[in-house]
Amino acid sequence: MRRFLSLIILVLLVAGCGKEQQDDEIYGYEVECNHCTISYLDASQRYVTIHDQRNHWKIEFHNMVIYDLHVTANTSSASGGIIKVHILKNGSRIMSRSDNSSVTTSYNAPSSGSSKQHSTSTLCGAPTQKGGSCQRKVSGGGRCWQHK
Repeated sequence: MRRFLSLIILVLLVAGCGKEQQDDEIYGYEVECNHCTISYLDASQRYVTIHDQRNHWKIEFHNMVIYDLHVTANTSSASGGIIKVHILKNGSRIMSRSDNSSVTTSYNAPSSGSSKQHSTSTLCGAPTQKGGSCQRKVSGGGRCWQHK
């Protein structure tokens, strides 16, 4: 019985002390619009355009090394409506912009081993009460918070 218990403890120690596997970061885009055209930089650093997109669109790049992210959405209807564009990291929105006709946002992902993040967007773009976007300056890739 002692041998069996010792063996179980040994297995638990070996399994528990193993090096944690570090997951790669997953980047992506999310766009909300009534009717729009979307252009984005894909994982191969090529621009892709999607026409006649309606409502909600999202793409994530799994198991890819991403350095630059860039997305633009333009309204395709006369009635317009608010366009919201988000850059995602691990499912969370790290950069957001909104406007009535055209929205562009970019983000430079840190290279491997780097913990510093630098945003290429200098304007906040948080939504206002009237549906437009806030134009406050953001420094050093920090987040912008819209206060009520």
